[in-house]
Amino acid sequence: MGEMITKPDANPIVLAVLNLIIMGLPIGYFMIGQTKKAIGFLVATWLLSCIGGLGFILPWIAAYDAYLLGQRLAAGESITPNTNGLSFLDAIFKD
Repeated sequence: MGEMITKPDANPIVLAVLNLIIMGLPIGYFMIGQTKKAIGFLVATWLLSCIGGLGFILPWIAAYDAYLLGQRLAAGESITPNTNGLSFLDAIFKD
């Protein structure tokens, strides 16, 4: 299964805000060790912003996903670098 991430001190609200603070730069994912997902969201946000101006939607999705993951981490659960809080993201970021 690979590397597990454990951060019982994770604050779900801080993670969500960090994914929104600089639109397109999901800092919250970097903070919890989900680098692949952070880079994927970064590239997708920039591409959608350039192509159709829809890039503003992805940071909100990333914020909610980080919030859900932060709740799991704060509850003492471990996650993998590809764990998702939102099930539809499993189609993109798989374990």
